[in-house]
Amino acid sequence: PVVNSLDVERAAPPREIKLFPLGLVKSQKGDFLIDTESYNSILNHFKTHHVDIPIDYEHQTLLDVQAPAAGWIKDLTLKQDGVYALVEWTDKAAQYLAAKEYRYLSPVVLVKKADQHAAVFHSAALTNTPAITGMFAIINSDVLSIEEEEEPRMELSALIELLGLEEGTTEEDVLKRIKELTQQAEKEGQDG
Repeated sequence: PVVNSLDVERAAPPREIKLFPLGLVKSQKGDFLIDTESYNSILNHFKTHHVDIPIDYEHQTLLDVQAPAAGWIKDLTLKQDGVYALVEWTDKAAQYLAAKEYRYLSPVVLVKKADQHAAVFHSAALTNTPAITGMFAIINSDVLSIEEEEEPRMELSALIELLGLEEGTTEEDVLKRIKELTQQAEKEGQDG
């Protein structure tokens, strides 16, 4: 039989993927820790809610927009080198991944400020712009790593509007303004 070389190259996405390596995870959104304590917290939250964790596209679940699923995380496992997920992909997501139109997974975790441990795994997204340092592609990769730790975030334009800043304000200036407001609130809290 004749085999189409394109079909040979396009592998199906793996059902088990590595979400988080163990240890300190470096991210553009802020570093966080994944260890047995983090895993137990994440697993407890997952099991308590009895709901599959969604994988969407470009973190649409965090926005107030339609957020079709790319897949569903059905189970979590702690292994020697990290936290793994059992994933049920949608047909559309499998096609995107096979065609390398999407390459990375971006987990969204909530982090305890006191000790920087990841505590809750909210969702994940297929993306091409991972925030986690050292991300590997989902397909055609020996090791799968994680993506983005991230507390739910707003788009820059929404933050600019919310803070009453001028349109076109840079992300750096938005962050400076948020820092100023945070320091002002802390000072007022101490004075009050």
